[in-house]
Amino acid sequence: MAIVIGASGAWKEVLTMARTAGIVVNEPSDVGIQLARAQKVLYEEEILARDDLALQQTTLEHDLAQKRSATAEDIALIRARSEQDLARLSARLGNLRSGATAAAARVWIGLSRLSLQAQESAQIRARSRAVLPAQRAIQDFLDGRETEVARRVEGARRIASGIEAIAHSAALANAIAERTVIRILSTLPDDFVLISDLHLRSDHDLPFEGGYLKTAQLDHLLIGPAGIYAIETRSWSRTAIAAGEEADPVLQVTRASFLCTHILKDAGCDQIVRSIVASEGAAPTRSGGAHVAVVPAARLLAYIQYGPQLMSVQEIADACRILS
Repeated sequence: MAIVIGASGAWKEVLTMARTAGIVVNEPSDVGIQLARAQKVLYEEEILARDDLALQQTTLEHDLAQKRSATAEDIALIRARSEQDLARLSARLGNLRSGATAAAARVWIGLSRLSLQAQESAQIRARSRAVLPAQRAIQDFLDGRETEVARRVEGARRIASGIEAIAHSAALANAIAERTVIRILSTLPDDFVLISDLHLRSDHDLPFEGGYLKTAQLDHLLIGPAGIYAIETRSWSRTAIAAGEEADPVLQVTRASFLCTHILKDAGCDQIVRSIVASEGAAPTRSGGAHVAVVPAARLLAYIQYGPQLMSVQEIADACRILS
C-alpha cells in the first residue's frame, strides 16, 4: 500500500460546513442520512404545528358560533318585544274615535311606531356588532396561520436547509471524488507516497503566464518510481457546466505543477512534474491540452503505472522532503 499523507481538502470544507449546520459527519454518506433525519424532524414539527393550530381554529370557530347563536336569540327577543309594542299601539289606534283629540292621538301613535321601529333597528345593529371581535379574531388567525407554522418550524427548517446545501454542494461532490482518488492511489505499492491537500509556497515570485506566482494549492501530489504527478480532482455536474459555474482545474494543476517544478529545481532536484486532472461526473468542458492529462478517476492506476521507472528510492525521499 502506498504511503498516504493528509486528507481531502474538499472534505475538510464539508466538515466546516457541517459544524456550521450543527451536525456531525464522519463519511460523505452521513450527509444524506443527516438530511433524511432533519427532513423527518421538519415534517413532524410541521404536522404538530398544524394540528395545534387546527385545534385553536376549532376553538375560535366554536366561540364565534356561540356568539352568533346568542346574538340571534337576542335579536329574536328584540323583534318579539317590538312586535308586541307595535301591536298595543295598533290596538289603541283602533279604539280612537273622530275628533281633534283623536287626530292628535293618531299622530302621537304614528310617531311612537316610528320610534319603536328605530329603536328595534338600533338594538339589532348593536347586537350584531357583538360578533365582530370573534369574526376578526378568526380572520386574523387564518391570515397568520402559515406565518405561525413557519415560525414554529423555523429552527428545524434552517437545519434541514443547511444540510441540504451541503448535500447539493460542489464541496461534497469534490470531496467524494477526492476521497475516491485517495482510495484508488493508496492501492499503489509502498514505494509511492501520496500527499493530499498540499499547500505550496515559493521563496520568491515566479513569472507565470503574464503575472507572478508564489503559492498554490494542490489536491494530490503523487511521488513514486513512475515520477511525480500533480493531480487536481474535480467532480463536474451538467447543471454547473450549463450555468458556467465550473472551476478551472486545468489552470489550478498547471499552476501547482509549475510551482512544484521550480521548488524542486531551487532545491537541486531536477524532476519533471506531470499534470493530471482526475475527473468524476459529467465530462469536462475543455481538454487539458498538451501538458495536462484529463483522466477518469477509475483509470488513474493504469495511467500512472504505465511507463518506465524514473525515480530511485533516494530521489523519491528527497522530493517528499522538499515538497511536503
